[in-house]
Amino acid sequence: MLDNFTTKMTEALTKAQATSQPIINDSSTTPTDIKLDRSNYALWSQVVEMNISAKDKLGYINGDFPQPSEIDPTFCKWCTENSVVKRWLINSMDQSLVASFICFPTAKQVWDAIVTTYFDGTDTSQVYELRHRVTRMRQREGLIKKYYNDLQGIWREIDFQRPNPMKCATDIKKI
Repeated sequence: MLDNFTTKMTEALTKAQATSQPIINDSSTTPTDIKLDRSNYALWSQVVEMNISAKDKLGYINGDFPQPSEIDPTFCKWCTENSVVKRWLINSMDQSLVASFICFPTAKQVWDAIVTTYFDGTDTSQVYELRHRVTRMRQREGLIKKYYNDLQGIWREIDFQRPNPMKCATDIKKI
């Protein structure tokens, strides 16, 4: 009798889930398996931003979807979607960092606080460390492809930390 009840409940729940329309397309999983720690902001931010953009929610962290007034008919939906994005950000952090960022009411404020904390655009010590890693890197017995890809990865990280300020495409290409 219990098996029969369980089967009927499973069928009813499956049918209800198939016919209900979710408010938003929310995969409640974290948008990345990479957890923000105190040393991987550059990688983490790019992956999280890409994944949030793929879910069409980038406006919640870049300011394109500002909070509407409480009397606006879209306010409830905005609050729900903002909470989803904020949860993605919080879930993509190392546990030791969560308490520092969970108190912010919007996903944009969480994102901005993370940027302020971990990237100010002038992290000379990190750029120095990356350049030092490049000079220490050796191919040894490994494949040339792996060596080249590893070098490219570090160079990209340096470029992310220190973007090229030149505007002329010809100069940028030459340099």
